[in-house]
Amino acid sequence: MKLNRKKLIHMCVERGWSLYRLALEAGVDPSHLYRILGGKRGAGVNTVFKIAQVLGCSPLDLMEEEDEEENGEAAGHEILRDQ
Repeated sequence: MKLNRKKLIHMCVERGWSLYRLALEAGVDPSHLYRILGGKRGAGVNTVFKIAQVLGCSPLDLMEEEDEEENGEAAGHEILRDQ
């Protein structure tokens, strides 16, 4: 799973937290979180749930949309338009 780095950082800034503090609050090793956000590792389901719980959001809110990088449009919008 790939986390939306910009959104995650924005949520930390809103709380006045560093990524290091987020990792500690979520019970995730800080170096593991840095590797995930750097694209060197994928995020496991447990990690995503821990981070979402600490930030008070849905795990889906933290995920990067597949089409987002390619064309700037969130995935799933095509489906909604066709219905």
